Amino acid sequence: MLLIIEKPSNLLLLVFLVAHLCTIQLVRSSSNFTDRFALIAFKSQLSSSANETVLARNWSTATNFCNWIGVSCSRRRQRVTALDLSKMGLQGTLSPQIGNLSFIVTLRLHNNSFFGFLPSEISRLHRLKILWLDFNKFEGSIPPSLHQCHKLSYLSLGGNMLSGAIPSSVGNLSALEILDLQYNNLVGPLPSVIFNISPLSMIAITKNQISGTLPTDLCSRCPNLQRLHLPFNEFSGRLPTQMNHCGEIVKLSLSYNKFEGRLPKGFQSLKRLERLYLGGNNLTGSIPSFIGNLSSLQVLGMETNNFYGSIPSDIWHLPNLHALNLENNYLTGALSQAIFNSSSLQIIFMDSNFLSGNIPIDVWQRCSNLENLVLHHNNLSGRIPSYLSNCSRLSLIDFDLNLLSGPIPGSLGNLKYLQKLALDHNQLIGEHGDQDPNFISSLTNCRVLESLNSRRKSPDY
Repeated sequence: MLLIIEKPSNLLLLVFLVAHLCTIQLVRSSSNFTDRFALIAFKSQLSSSANETVLARNWSTATNFCNWIGVSCSRRRQRVTALDLSKMGLQGTLSPQIGNLSFIVTLRLHNNSFFGFLPSEISRLHRLKILWLDFNKFEGSIPPSLHQCHKLSYLSLGGNMLSGAIPSSVGNLSALEILDLQYNNLVGPLPSVIFNISPLSMIAITKNQISGTLPTDLCSRCPNLQRLHLPFNEFSGRLPTQMNHCGEIVKLSLSYNKFEGRLPKGFQSLKRLERLYLGGNNLTGSIPSFIGNLSSLQVLGMETNNFYGSIPSDIWHLPNLHALNLENNYLTGALSQAIFNSSSLQIIFMDSNFLSGNIPIDVWQRCSNLENLVLHHNNLSGRIPSYLSNCSRLSLIDFDLNLLSGPIPGSLGNLKYLQKLALDHNQLIGEHGDQDPNFISSLTNCRVLESLNSRRKSPDY
């Protein structure tokens, strides 16, 4: 028997094609409805005061949600890919329906007044790369399931009221480059697995209550780390010793914790370091001379520690150093003449130490950028240099509580930017032996002028 198979008619082919296109359109419409509903649910959680803003007027159901302010959509699918409502004055809770924006890549809601808990539904956003929620009023813990956003590269939850521990699951965010959790109420240790995230370039956990120690090999598994901000926490123990893998770091802030011991030699490997903040710890020993080899250093803060001995002269030859804070230590010795020949220095704080000898007289030739010079509560003697007036941008001079004597140079009256002049508790007199120097009347911008010839006495603490 001869079996004859006929070709489908053009009409049947057309019907099939139309049905297929209708199915696609139905699926697309259904997906678009999901995004639309999620956005409407998001808006419904905002307070009435926020609904009176431009958001309430613009987010109209009469228009395509892809045209709503702050919303970006993909061209082909018309799915929400970004929601940016930062700095809009919005107030309310974050709807769990936000987890249905399955194509979203960027979520920026920072600098608003969102409150309540972070919905765990955020973890369903598997395409999310940027989550920027800082400076709101979110509370509660960081959702442990957040690691399911495996493409996340920017996680910023700073400036909220989050509490509890940092989930160790954050260490599974293998694409993470920026981790910002600063200015919260987080407690417990910093999970060491975070330092396994190779792409990380910044970790910021400033002003929490994070405790524990730092890994000795801080950067061996995190070689791209450029900024580590951990000040105002409860970290303890010794500073990491193996810093030879941290060659990319430009800012290292470990101040106001409970670190102890000496500054490790491994810090000399930080050739790109621009800012080093170690103040407010229990560090001890002499200031190592290798600090003078960190040629990129711009800011050095080592205040309120237990450093002793003389200040290495190499520090004064750092070509880019513009701020130095060594106050409240146990430093001794005379002031190096090289200090005041640095053309880059703008701020010098070396008060509350045991520095002695004279303030160099004739070296004030390259200090035109110096703005703050604070040397109070030392054992400095001799006269105040008249050439100090060459530092024409000085706005603060504080020589209180020293052993300075002799006349106060009238040339200080030429410092037109001077706002505070503190010379009390020394043995100074006016330039012509009078009690009040004649130049005082010319200091028109000086807001604070303390007693000039009081005898040295202990400060009232």
